[in-house]
Amino acid sequence: MRNNFDNEIKIPEDKAISLLNKLIEIPSIKGKKNDDIIDFLQGELEELDCHPEIFTADSDNFLDYPEYCPFAEGTERKQKYISGMLKGSGGGKSILIYTHLDTEGLENRELWDTDPLKLVKKGDRLYGLGSADAKSGVAACLMALRVIKEMGIQLKGDIKFIGEYEKDMGATGPLAVFTKSCNVDGALYIHPSETGNGVGEVKTATDGLLIFRVTVFGKNPPLRERGNPQNYVNIKDGVNAIDKAIKIMGALNDYAKKRDKEFNTKNTERTTFNIGAIKAGEAPGVVADKCVFEGNIIFSTKNTIQSIFEEMKNVIQKITEEDEILKKYPPRLEKIAFRANPASIDSLDKGNDILQVVKEAVEAEDGCNFTTYVHHQASAIRFPMIYDQLPTVAFGPLCDNFYKPNEWVSQEEYIKTIRILVNSIIKWCE
Repeated sequence: MRNNFDNEIKIPEDKAISLLNKLIEIPSIKGKKNDDIIDFLQGELEELDCHPEIFTADSDNFLDYPEYCPFAEGTERKQKYISGMLKGSGGGKSILIYTHLDTEGLENRELWDTDPLKLVKKGDRLYGLGSADAKSGVAACLMALRVIKEMGIQLKGDIKFIGEYEKDMGATGPLAVFTKSCNVDGALYIHPSETGNGVGEVKTATDGLLIFRVTVFGKNPPLRERGNPQNYVNIKDGVNAIDKAIKIMGALNDYAKKRDKEFNTKNTERTTFNIGAIKAGEAPGVVADKCVFEGNIIFSTKNTIQSIFEEMKNVIQKITEEDEILKKYPPRLEKIAFRANPASIDSLDKGNDILQVVKEAVEAEDGCNFTTYVHHQASAIRFPMIYDQLPTVAFGPLCDNFYKPNEWVSQEEYIKTIRILVNSIIKWCE
């Protein structure tokens, strides 16, 4: 049976909703062990003759990678991921379909209007923890495999599925997956749209992100009275770290203005810089001996995390060399928290074919307007593009309340996502 994007592919909605409910009933909270959901997926893939394989991603193997992010206390540093394969007859292009398995936590469970571990339908909305982020993506991948299998559609190319962990970081998920070749010709990341534009919006690129911290040191002047931290012999004998931090912030803002002038020239934001948090001092009359400020740079240029870090380090070093106090008490620049290099199918020079296939599948759906989106920060589409040179795009259903209680996904668009995925696979692998 062949498909010409005329909606002849029928999706069994009851099965699709039941599958999503089963996934939501299995807690798979980020940073926690994920054995239960891996066991469930293994059973599903075995039933589909997809020959599941289970692997363990060890974050300690990726400490030196640019995309490595430090782990919060208590985070599980080893996680399982699973793959499966629906073999083709040979001679066709192969495809990877993948998404992440973990969800946000349940710290605000009392703010949910429904049981977060049950799928609850209200109108077109399906509520449940992970319904949006991203168990509807997991379910869509499994349903696509099931539809192709049960309809007896024989494709030439292989279909590979990967369910991995780490919705935020990478070292116990996509880094382990994509630093070894997937041996496919293209990839589809199935994840709901974060912009509110729904399934017609296809991600083709992702912005890079560097979050940084600068620690600036000062010096307390001698006290007249040990019990009074504001009674100094001479306040001028101290060095106020806030004053020095302001100087460094000014230099970094000048650096950011130069980047802005260089890169933001096409009415499209391509690089941003922001200092968003400052902490210093104990009281109005106490000389601050330390000032810490944090900020980020978002970029879609050819820069990398490391190249921007080096540029910032050079800016701070220049200011330090011009200031005797800073030379005596050198400031410290650090990478912290989340970080990501940018990626784009345009930079690979081989992404147009898979994008065209998805475009045709989207436009075959009633009410779907195809658009592309290039400014999602640190999307997981970056991993196969950076580490496996694999042309990758992402799409998924309309949803809302990411990272918040009462998370939901549109039932209509969830079903459309499955059909778009099936049609894209058929066209690519035929």
